[in-house]
Amino acid sequence: MQSWQTCALSGELIETPVISKVSGHIYEKRLIEKHIESTGTCPITGRPLNIEDLIEVKVSRVQKPRPVTATSIPSLLSLLQNEWDSLLLEQFQLKQHLEQVRHELTHALYQHDAACRVIAKLIKERDQARIELAQLQHKLNHKIEVEANNAPEKLPSNYIAEIEENAIKLTNQRKIQRKQQSYFDQFPGPEILSNYDVKQQYQQTQGGTSLDTQGNYVLVGGQAGQILLYSHENLVYQAQEHTQNITSVNFFTFDEHLRFISSSQDGNLNIYQFNSQTQQGQVTQTINIGQSITGVAIHPLGYIAIIVTNNGLLAYYNLKNGQQLSRVTDFEGQCQFTSLSLHPDGLLLAIGQADSQIKVWNIVKNQLLAQFEGQDGAVTSLSFSESGANLASSSNSEVNEWDLRRPGQFQKIYQGQKIGAIQYDPSGQFLAIGSNKTIHFFDVKKKQEFYKIESHRDLVTSIRFGQLSKYIYSCSVDKLVNIYGN
Repeated sequence: MQSWQTCALSGELIETPVISKVSGHIYEKRLIEKHIESTGTCPITGRPLNIEDLIEVKVSRVQKPRPVTATSIPSLLSLLQNEWDSLLLEQFQLKQHLEQVRHELTHALYQHDAACRVIAKLIKERDQARIELAQLQHKLNHKIEVEANNAPEKLPSNYIAEIEENAIKLTNQRKIQRKQQSYFDQFPGPEILSNYDVKQQYQQTQGGTSLDTQGNYVLVGGQAGQILLYSHENLVYQAQEHTQNITSVNFFTFDEHLRFISSSQDGNLNIYQFNSQTQQGQVTQTINIGQSITGVAIHPLGYIAIIVTNNGLLAYYNLKNGQQLSRVTDFEGQCQFTSLSLHPDGLLLAIGQADSQIKVWNIVKNQLLAQFEGQDGAVTSLSFSESGANLASSSNSEVNEWDLRRPGQFQKIYQGQKIGAIQYDPSGQFLAIGSNKTIHFFDVKKKQEFYKIESHRDLVTSIRFGQLSKYIYSCSVDKLVNIYGN
């Protein structure tokens, strides 16, 4: 006879007893429900049986007897020890699995990072190759070889007429401006300039040799032939078209496009065009001079470039088409020109020489007006003042100021070492001198220094004043381009 405490199906003690209406037997609820789901019959009689035929019996819960292993203290300790060992083993296995997952994750991240680096490098090399290919194609398509005697000694009459007309216009404009005190009030005085400090800095891969500015753009030439164009804080264009030291970089204008040129000791004069909308630039023409170019000036007309070489050549070029307009050979093979500066009116040229002489050349009359002597050493830099009455010249060790109203008379205003650059400000009131690592500012009238900036780590090679002297720019052999402001 079945006990009401045991299951008729399993023979074990019942936790939740139910009784069958069909057979009257007592079962464990979970067991009989599984049996009905699988067979639909009573396990004892074989008659059909549904879950609705089961009646749950309310009885007090039966306490299961302890297992034999838990009937004594040593047995309980052994049971606890086994449980503890199982727990430690499971923890050890979990740690092993965690370490393995970490290793796999690290390896996957490393592979992903390496793949990203390789892809980025390939993309960069591809883009650089495309740029170089495009530049090479333009260079091959637009290269002009200049023959020795394919241009006249004197500028064509139509250009001379345009130069004279423009000179009259500029002279009258300057006279009107200089009569108005409000014109000079626009420029910072010594008190404000004395507060100028580095506001922005560009780091280059080559030492800077020359720079120019136009609006928000800064153009820099490097020691190994690199050209860099900056706008605000960004490098927007770079090119490596020259094989030797850049001697001059200049902006020029004759239409709505941004245009500039670069000259080098390799004898090439490159003409560039930059699209500010697409942020892309290209070399439109390469003019091979055949001699090391030592100085370049852009005429106020905006599209005529004047160049001098180390072999004594003076030449004029139309930058619209690269045509050589005139080739002055009076001094070719006799002089070594080292620097060049153009009078604000566009009528006179000052040409520095390696033998310390300075030639003043009349562009319209195509003749030598004067020759100055007195500089100590080769003339490395020249700069006309805004009024056109004064000319500053520098050698490696001194800076002189020449009064063109009294030919041959000059005043020594600075002596130092490694003078690399000189530049008048747009108002003609101040002269900036780059000597070694320092930029010195002189009051032209008082002929005395009132401020200096020490911001470079090597020789200062070029200085430019921005519009209304709001900013001042300098480059150096130390591969830095500094922008100064108040």
